[in-house]
Amino acid sequence: MTPARGEATSSPNFKAVLYGLALTALARASLVLAVCIIMDASGGQSLGLNLRTAVLAFGLLGGAGLGRGLRAERTLEFEQASRLYALALVNFSICYAALLAGSLLSAGESQGT
Repeated sequence: MTPARGEATSSPNFKAVLYGLALTALARASLVLAVCIIMDASGGQSLGLNLRTAVLAFGLLGGAGLGRGLRAERTLEFEQASRLYALALVNFSICYAALLAGSLLSAGESQGT
């Protein structure tokens, strides 16, 4: 149904958008951490190295998304910019989750010795 003249279309409120971003970031970060643990269990690389690789990769992806979002905002493409900012936020959240897991891992290893 199209809105009548003078009616505004309903858009998601700010809390709903942040909630969706947080759930997406949590789900993807959990998946990345699970893949790092599986790679460690398979004997390929150490968990610490996998986590550092994830921090680097998702930090770079987040930075690239942020840069493209800024470029889109400068050219007045606000819809595209908002999508790219959301993508950057999710990638940075994954990066921070992997960084936190790596810090916890190294703290646990130092206490274990």
